[in-house]
Amino acid sequence: MIIGKIHPLPRGKVTRILEHNGFVRIKKTRGPHLKYKKYAEGGKCVSTTYVSHAPEIQPTVIKSIVKQSKKPESDFY
Repeated sequence: MIIGKIHPLPRGKVTRILEHNGFVRIKKTRGPHLKYKKYAEGGKCVSTTYVSHAPEIQPTVIKSIVKQSKKPESDFY
């Protein structure tokens, strides 16, 4: 559930939030995005999300990242 108005965030802040919540950056990716995965204790991937290389991440993309990461919006603001 998205609550309130979402505003753009710097890419660095979004990546720090994902890493703080257990996501790991996948080193080799193709295309204009950074790929992050979260793994369960058994090593199985439970969630994957992508972050643009753009310096500022737009609200529509943040909504998508919130949904893919399965984290509450409050973790991002």
